[in-house]
Amino acid sequence: MNLELGYRMAGPEDAVLIAPMNRQLIADEGSENPMTLPELEARMRRFLETGWSCALLELDGAVVGYALFETRPQPYDNARQEVFLRQYFIAADYRRQGIGKAGIALLETHAFPPGATVVLDVLSENTRGRQFWQRAGFEPYAVTMKKKRPVRNGG
Repeated sequence: MNLELGYRMAGPEDAVLIAPMNRQLIADEGSENPMTLPELEARMRRFLETGWSCALLELDGAVVGYALFETRPQPYDNARQEVFLRQYFIAADYRRQGIGKAGIALLETHAFPPGATVVLDVLSENTRGRQFWQRAGFEPYAVTMKKKRPVRNGG
């Protein structure tokens, strides 16, 4: 059976479909994000109502993942665009079959502006995620560091 990968652009009404996938992405990547499904749904709706784009990846008509992204001017050259890929998710049953890489290629060809640099963040503990993105042609560019500090009572 030869299934065809495609996509459709999501609207705010699709937030209810995307939120459970977002919850699974948070768990898969080891994020500290504590948001509940209703909170994730509301946040996704806000993204989609404020200029972000979301492509729902479909395999033979069934949604198998999504990509949430924003097209914006490059920080050092406002005449050129970049795509910030905030979230990218493929359902577990469809991983390790080339669908993730095929989805990125599909978006680069059809959804992202021609010539735009694609930028994304990967959590440092997400080894599988880093390996996936490197196999898809992405290279490390910067490291974000943070320090957790205790909360002091009374200042």
